[in-house]
Amino acid sequence: MRIGLILLLVVIVLISAVQYKGIRKSLSAEREEIHSAWAQVEAAFDERAAIIPDLVRLADTAVPQEIATTRAVSAKRDALAAVRGVQPKIDANSRLDEAIARLMLCIENYPKVDRSKPYNAILEQLKEADYHIALARRKYNEAVERYNTRIALFPNNVVASLARFGKIDAYFLTVPGAP
Repeated sequence: MRIGLILLLVVIVLISAVQYKGIRKSLSAEREEIHSAWAQVEAAFDERAAIIPDLVRLADTAVPQEIATTRAVSAKRDALAAVRGVQPKIDANSRLDEAIARLMLCIENYPKVDRSKPYNAILEQLKEADYHIALARRKYNEAVERYNTRIALFPNNVVASLARFGKIDAYFLTVPGAP
C-alpha cells in the first residue's frame, strides 16, 4: 500500500512537471510573439517617421507662416525616435499623430498647397504608413490580449506566477472599425 502511494505521488509530480514545462514553453512563445509584433509596430513607426521630413520641408517652403506647426511635428518625430519602452513609444506616437493632424489642418487652409502633386504624393505615403501602423497595432494588441488571457486561466496562472510571467498592460487605444 505504501509503495502504491509513493508511486502515485511520483506519477503526479512527473505529470505536473511535464505540464509545467509545456505551459511555460507556450507562455514563452506567446511572449516572443508579442515582442515580434512590437518590432512590426516599431518598423511601421519608422516607415512613417521617414516621410515626415519631406512633409515638413514642403510645408516650410509652401506655407512659411506655419513654421511653428512644422517645428512641432519635427519635435514630436524626434521625441518618438528618442524614447525607449513600449508604453512611452505608444504615448509619443499619439502625440506625433496629433501634431501631424494639426499640420494637415493648417495645410488645408492653403488650397494651392493642398491640391499640389508633391503634397498629394506625401499624403498617399502617409496614408499607407498609417495603414501599416494600424495593422501592426492590431496584431500587437491581439497578441497581448491572447497572452494576458492565457496567464489568467488555471493552471496557466499558477505556472505564470511561479515562472514570473506578468500581465502586459501596454495597449494601443483603438478606433472602432480600424484595421
